[in-house]
Amino acid sequence: MFKKENRQSLNQMNLIAIVFAGVFAFSSAFIVIFNELLEFEKDLKKTEKDFLQNQKRKIVDEVKVLSRFIEYKNKKLKANFSKAIAEEIKVLVDYGGKSNYVFVYDSKGNIIYETFPHSKKNIYNFLKIAKDGGGFVEFSTFNKIQNIAYVKHLNGVDWVIGSGVRIDDIDKLLSQKREQHKNKISGFILKIITLTLFLYLASIVKYRYITEKITKEIKFIVESLKRASKEYEPIDREKIKFTEFREITAHVNQMILEIRKKQRELREINQNLERIISEKTKKLEESVAYTKELLKEQDKFLKNAIHEINTPLSIILMNIDLYNLKYDKNRYLNKIEAAVKVLENIYGDLSFIVKKDKIDSNLDIINFSDFVKNRVEYFDEVAKGNSLSIKSSIEDDIYVLFNEFELQRLCDNNISNAIKYSFQEESIYVKLYRNGDSVTFEVENKGEEIKNPQKLFDRYYREDDARGGFGIGLNIVYDICKKNRIRIEVYSQDNVTKFKYFFNISKEV
Repeated sequence: MFKKENRQSLNQMNLIAIVFAGVFAFSSAFIVIFNELLEFEKDLKKTEKDFLQNQKRKIVDEVKVLSRFIEYKNKKLKANFSKAIAEEIKVLVDYGGKSNYVFVYDSKGNIIYETFPHSKKNIYNFLKIAKDGGGFVEFSTFNKIQNIAYVKHLNGVDWVIGSGVRIDDIDKLLSQKREQHKNKISGFILKIITLTLFLYLASIVKYRYITEKITKEIKFIVESLKRASKEYEPIDREKIKFTEFREITAHVNQMILEIRKKQRELREINQNLERIISEKTKKLEESVAYTKELLKEQDKFLKNAIHEINTPLSIILMNIDLYNLKYDKNRYLNKIEAAVKVLENIYGDLSFIVKKDKIDSNLDIINFSDFVKNRVEYFDEVAKGNSLSIKSSIEDDIYVLFNEFELQRLCDNNISNAIKYSFQEESIYVKLYRNGDSVTFEVENKGEEIKNPQKLFDRYYREDDARGGFGIGLNIVYDICKKNRIRIEVYSQDNVTKFKYFFNISKEV
């Protein structure tokens, strides 16, 4: 049993869950808003890039048109070409021009035509790039405005022609975009915060509702058990809604009915006491002792069961609420998965104890290799949650004739115990291999040495009370091995513990 200072109430778990959910909810909202801002920055860069590409395309098209026009006029006019062409270029630019600047220079830099006066430095750069094959050139005008031009050399007339645009207009466009986004993001943030608050409050209400129901049922079961220990009255299962608790109370009621049956037998014996007193005295004493032992073990079993169920259920409920806020897999899902698997293993042991006399004892041919691989994969997330890793060495195509439910209890309890009692940051080794006429299943871990190996398989014995548990897992394994004639070897020395199980291979397998 845990020390008093290590216990936690449901109210404490509620407070932790609510704070945790709030931190997660508002962190998620912040991430969504941050991603929206990143998307906007990407959109601004794309807008700037598209604007620049569009301007370049526009001036390239204009240079092409102007080139074809000049070449056509050169063939047609021949004489006085230079004088006549300037006026016609002006008409062409005024009528269909797309750019801010159009210029035509001869090979010496003399002006044939220009819409805006350029410095000698700019004209020199235009001539140089045109003679090098042409292309784009960035330049500044006298008023420090940034521009980009496309220049080209016309071989037929030995001229340099070009078209340019201002690129400072992009600042105005981006400024408009930022203003639009500012208005949009303000509304978006308000909606996100409102939705986050709504979901957070809804999750708190749901969590509190479910927790209150569980607390109420646990209190009801505890009070009913107190009455049952005195009056032997069955628990009213109609007042219990959760399936797991209904199953527990069903078995409790069955034990209570057995006790009541024994009491009726005792009353019948008392009615005929004068005739059979000497014969029945011993049986009566044994029956009373058996009844008290049943009640004692019943109380111990149910209290431990309820204690072990509380923590996994709280983890499951908290992480389901968190999962509803965001569907991508994350560490909360891993916690849920690990907790559920621990809870399922506990329920597996409890179910085996309660139902072992009713379990179908049919034997099946089981692919032991695939079975062990599946159980290793099942416990992998539980091991990771305890800062451990599972390493396996499993021979293929090993078959055994066994009951599948009993085989699962044997494998799961050994792997689960290895995880529970291992040092952190260590590895657990699971092996399956042939050994002559038998098959060996082996589980190894590094942890504290076993102090009393001779008591290890006794029911309710626990080597370390601080680790929790019922102390029934290895007792179940021992019963299964005894029933199926499986030899067990336990080795624990130098902080290394090995459990080996030797299965006889049936000739039918």
